[in-house]
Amino acid sequence: MHGAAPQGGLLRTRTKALYSFGNVGNQLFRDAPMILLLYYLTSIVGIPPAIAGAAIFVPKVIVGALSDFTVGVVSDRNLHRFARRNWLLVGAVLAPFAMIATFFVPNAGVSTQVGYVVVAFSFYMVTFASFSVPFLAHFSEISSDPQERTVLMAWKHAWTGAGLLLGSALVPWLIHELGADRGAYVTGAALLGGITAISLVTAWNAVRKVKVVAPLERDLSLRGLLATLTFRPFRVLCLSAAAMTVAAGTCSAAMAFFITYNMGRTDALVQLGILVAIAGCVVMAVSPLWVAAAKVLGKRNAYLVGALGHVITLIVWSNAGAGPIWVTYVCSGCVGLFNSGWGLIALSLLTDAMAQAREETGRDTAGSFAAIWSIIEKAGIALGGTLIASSILAIGGFDSAAAKRGIAQSAEAIDAIRYAFGIVPAALMCIAALIIWRCVPARGGAALAH
Repeated sequence: MHGAAPQGGLLRTRTKALYSFGNVGNQLFRDAPMILLLYYLTSIVGIPPAIAGAAIFVPKVIVGALSDFTVGVVSDRNLHRFARRNWLLVGAVLAPFAMIATFFVPNAGVSTQVGYVVVAFSFYMVTFASFSVPFLAHFSEISSDPQERTVLMAWKHAWTGAGLLLGSALVPWLIHELGADRGAYVTGAALLGGITAISLVTAWNAVRKVKVVAPLERDLSLRGLLATLTFRPFRVLCLSAAAMTVAAGTCSAAMAFFITYNMGRTDALVQLGILVAIAGCVVMAVSPLWVAAAKVLGKRNAYLVGALGHVITLIVWSNAGAGPIWVTYVCSGCVGLFNSGWGLIALSLLTDAMAQAREETGRDTAGSFAAIWSIIEKAGIALGGTLIASSILAIGGFDSAAAKRGIAQSAEAIDAIRYAFGIVPAALMCIAALIIWRCVPARGGAALAH
């Protein structure tokens, strides 16, 4: 349904909350391979880290990019025939199958297992694109008020915390309780797929009667999609997002390794669940504070506080190692606090850029913006969470065969894990903060300046 988008905060709180609930599924699909898959393939299945990383990276980047481009173009082209929100129902149907298939790795030779992972994870990425791109794009269409879009991003980021609790805290605990074998991982994947489907149907139902802006003309080509990168405000955000997502992917992929080997914990999945639960609860609690911070400090400065706070936390945490467990818990809470800040503000700036482009061109290319953003996010996480993390581990001499048998790793491997978990991500986050500091106005209004 097209027409005038809600003005001046006319969306009901219930609508904001329930549509943003769709981010639970988005977060689960984003985090499951980032946090669990590399660890599962190396330490449980026994595939060498460099090979496992490549098997994840190729479909995530190539198939993921093609899928995001396709969904972005098709959703923009068919706005009047197939409402963007209806893509969420497509994702809801496919999500359980894709999640289970990814972790249902057969007992076979390494080459067969790698081939299976490539095919199954390609299906996973197609499924992810079917709902992640339209879900993000629709945020810029259901409200034309910049402050309300920031509030929407606060709701979205709060549900990020819930997604973390379910996907990265509850499910790892469940996997541990079920024996942490292959069957346990498949059971956990089935639960994640079911929750994803529920969240997407809930989001669709929340906005199925909300009117959206009717574009004056529609963008119909791949050339038009790529032309969005000529819009400077969006290009700046993409550069920053690339550095930040590579950092997030590298850190998250190394987290289970850090808990197991650097912290010396035999209950790695349980501790992973506790740490993510702490971070998730903090994310849900502090999102309103960052909305207020954006008002007082401006979006750019609020972003910088969040990013640099995250950098300091990672440096402290990566050097804590086998120190008191309470230090680790405090660091996890700080990660939740600062991640909520830079993540919320980045998405708020993104929807501002979408709206600004629509106002200036008369074309609704929100799907194209969301597609490119999604490609950058997924490719960045893949690059960090597979190639960079696995390469650092391989260079440090991490032995997957020894890990499968429970044999200790070398001192060089332990040090490599510390770099992958904290030092490299912190450096990349500094680059992202520098880009925002140099290119975004300190007290920018509704949108970024050209």
